[in-house]
Amino acid sequence: MQSNRHPKVVQVALKIPFADHLDYQLPETIDPPPLGGRVLVSLGHTKQVVGVVIGFAENSPHNSLKPIIDVLDKAAFFNEKNLALFKQAAKYYQITLGEMIFTALPSWYKKTTNKPVPLQKWWQAKKTLEQAQKLLVAAPKQLEVYQYLNAHGPITSKSLTHITASAAQVCKQLAEKGLAQANELCLVDNQSASDPGFTLTDDQQAAWLKIQKNDNLFKVMLLDGVTGSGKTEVYIRFIQSLLEQQKQVLVLVPEIGLTPQLFHEISQRINGQMAVLHSGLSEGARARVWHHAKTGKLDVVVATRSGIFTPFLNLGAILIDEEHDLSYKQQDGIRYSARDLAVLRGKVENIPVVLGSATPSLETFNHAQKGNYLWLKLRSRTNQNPLPTIVLQNTNTNKPTMGLSNKSLNAIRSHLADGNQVLVFLNRRGWSPKMICHECGWVAECDDCDVYLTYHKHLNLLKCHHCDRRYLLPEFCPACGSQHVETMGVGTEKIAEGLKENLSGIDIVRFDRDSVKTPKQWQQNLETVRSGNPCVIVGTQMLSKGHDFPLLSLVVVVNVDNSFFSSDFRSTEYLAQLLTQVSGRAGRAETKGEVIIQTQFPDHPFFDALFTQGYEAFADQQLVERTELQFPPTTYLAIIRAQHRDANVVESFLTEMTTCCNQNQHVNVLGPIPALIAKKQKMHRMQIILNGNQRRALHALIHQLKKQFNADKVQWFVDIDPVTFE
Repeated sequence: MQSNRHPKVVQVALKIPFADHLDYQLPETIDPPPLGGRVLVSLGHTKQVVGVVIGFAENSPHNSLKPIIDVLDKAAFFNEKNLALFKQAAKYYQITLGEMIFTALPSWYKKTTNKPVPLQKWWQAKKTLEQAQKLLVAAPKQLEVYQYLNAHGPITSKSLTHITASAAQVCKQLAEKGLAQANELCLVDNQSASDPGFTLTDDQQAAWLKIQKNDNLFKVMLLDGVTGSGKTEVYIRFIQSLLEQQKQVLVLVPEIGLTPQLFHEISQRINGQMAVLHSGLSEGARARVWHHAKTGKLDVVVATRSGIFTPFLNLGAILIDEEHDLSYKQQDGIRYSARDLAVLRGKVENIPVVLGSATPSLETFNHAQKGNYLWLKLRSRTNQNPLPTIVLQNTNTNKPTMGLSNKSLNAIRSHLADGNQVLVFLNRRGWSPKMICHECGWVAECDDCDVYLTYHKHLNLLKCHHCDRRYLLPEFCPACGSQHVETMGVGTEKIAEGLKENLSGIDIVRFDRDSVKTPKQWQQNLETVRSGNPCVIVGTQMLSKGHDFPLLSLVVVVNVDNSFFSSDFRSTEYLAQLLTQVSGRAGRAETKGEVIIQTQFPDHPFFDALFTQGYEAFADQQLVERTELQFPPTTYLAIIRAQHRDANVVESFLTEMTTCCNQNQHVNVLGPIPALIAKKQKMHRMQIILNGNQRRALHALIHQLKKQFNADKVQWFVDIDPVTFE
């Protein structure tokens, strides 16, 4: 606690890699800042930066201190629980406290030149659809916007721009006619919460009773439910119970594309204020959500990874949907896991944490199996439909053309003829992943990265998906001069083109990072699917989770075989999660589901383990293998990766580091070895992999290396609990 006396020294956390804080003098003319508040200080000779106060002292070991320039917050910006989370997280991820705090802090609050946080309007329909239809007979565009508001509100006008560019103006016109209303917070009409009167399945009822028995103290619960088993209904009932106690709830989702669906489902069922928080929002919008959550104006925040740091006035629980998803792990900068920090935050704030998934990560599965987490299982679908029929199609005898075999195409035609929708899944965008010379075997590679170039037909260019560099198509092979240079393999662009050629008059809707670059494009594509007309959805991993397409009856999965030859020990776990998730998109409503998996290895034991025995039995088997091989989650892993323009320099640096590591008896060291992508953006990349039975010993070794080796000569970083080896 801060003393009433005027402290002489203020300890300020800054975004610096060499110290948790710097000491500054507090002039007699400036009132003491609050603990956890922001201050303006000078760093270096001329730079003025924002810092966060983490402590006070009467004196400092340093003789000459710079003065605090200004106090930016009269009240604490971060409370003591927030600071406790940052301190523990910084220690775990082997970074300074300032680096952790400034990873959490939105850009808006790192500046001193901001205007007041801008307001935002949330629109909601006010009258019934029948009343609106009578009033808007002569205004079809207003009626179209109203219908969308009525079905999907509360919503911002920006989210209506796929209907009309002048959505804000149309909303104002509807308000003037008494058909819509706006508020700076999400839920305008708190009486709009609806009770659909769902009858819970026996599994849902059992899970809900166990959650209700929870005393709202720290506990981690795994809601392990097959796709379509109604995890969202359990979430909503838990949220409702917390709001009745005047508590706030944080809900995390792995992708921006999943926020609108879950947001809408929750908003229809609660009496309270909601907001979304993700990187697609403006700096001002993110700052506004932080402010409203911190001051208690918001009841529920639905957020992506960085939302784990959102400060709340009275946080009651954290829910992590699709907890297994790799998107929860930050892959650059400070490499934190939002799922793991959620568990840590629950412990710090003494609140429950719910992890939801149809395919729990092996780390979470291991905790549940050992009894560390309360394991709540949902094993039946709410619609009582059986899980989809799985068909393994041998592509050795059913050769694909443009990515799809004739058998797959015939199945697609059959499902479309029944009035249903189809998803073709391929986790590879572009037209073709390789351009190859059939004479000498040359393959087009990026000059700056150690990867093959992908051909994009709509651009008529070769493109590197790691540095975004683009290349013109070669007229002949640069190695041998042959003109037999052709594309090899398929991507989503080629699949979509092949479907258009074979299915005239059917909408082909593509979901990948090339075709869906903005929220507006995402919304337009979703509306095509939601129209209910027969269509084929072609998508990458962004469609494999969480989305509910009621009329989807067939899923065709293309090209899964690469995972069987991966050097990543987690590859089969990720493949099992991916196939289970994408299969679960089929047959979610009244339609019977079918899944076709095109593979060259239909007899691979992986398929029998997953589809005959189920994901839980598969995970059991994987845990046994991991234990025998001494791999996580039964051991603890870290990667030290270094990069330099000179390959010899980086190898020499890591060799010296490895020599130091080898002296530790509790940690196994592999390396130095090239990273999976050995060159990226002209930088040569190598790594050493540290694997230990004792987490404390592993972290102690890394701490020693951080003190012994600086980053002046070679750029290097530590990835604690890595999820990939790239």
